[in-house]
Amino acid sequence: MSEYILNTKQLTKKFKNSIVLNHINLEIPKGKVYGLLGINGAGKSTTMKIITGIITSFEGEMKFNGQPWGRSSLNKIGALIEYPAAYENLTAYDNMKIVALEEDLPLDGIPITLNRLNINDTGNKKVKNFSLGMKQRLGIAMAMLKNPDFLILDEPFNGLDPYGIKELKEYLKELTENGKTVMISSHMLPELQDIAEYIGIINNGSLVYQQAVTGKEDLNQIFFEKTQERS
Repeated sequence: MSEYILNTKQLTKKFKNSIVLNHINLEIPKGKVYGLLGINGAGKSTTMKIITGIITSFEGEMKFNGQPWGRSSLNKIGALIEYPAAYENLTAYDNMKIVALEEDLPLDGIPITLNRLNINDTGNKKVKNFSLGMKQRLGIAMAMLKNPDFLILDEPFNGLDPYGIKELKEYLKELTENGKTVMISSHMLPELQDIAEYIGIINNGSLVYQQAVTGKEDLNQIFFEKTQERS
């Protein structure tokens, strides 16, 4: 069995004549928090959209849990990319119910998941009246309802206050302690300083850094050194 939940070989994506991803070799270890860093437009979202099947045309190889990636891999992958795909005129519970019905999941998992993300007391409040932080937590709850092995989060700390950030970090660490793998895309380096165990840095479509980190490293220094080298 592979030590990586996901790895790619020479992953490349072109849009017309522009190379957005340039021969990327990702190695995401199981049971860890992997931080994918890069400025806006570096290629982070494109990478995540390929992994989650949103973008289907690409070059190179991709394996999930040691096997060639296929549509069936998505059964074990949960994701929140860009914005939560929630219906604004429905409640948190009703949005979760739609996910459960689409994925053929039991409804009794809904209150458990909402409670764990601290949005179980919203009652009949519609999502359009949620704060940005509440919408973020709902999006994560929707991604986690099927209990995936691999959770992919795009800028999950956006809109969260310090208490919300602390709670989310505790939740993500709890997931990895229970064998889950989490990939976080972010340009907010301080928020990953004390949670990421592996770091990948994408710059101009190339993976310029990928290593284990202990939390003692200065991610700001690493980031600027690696991105300036290739800018």
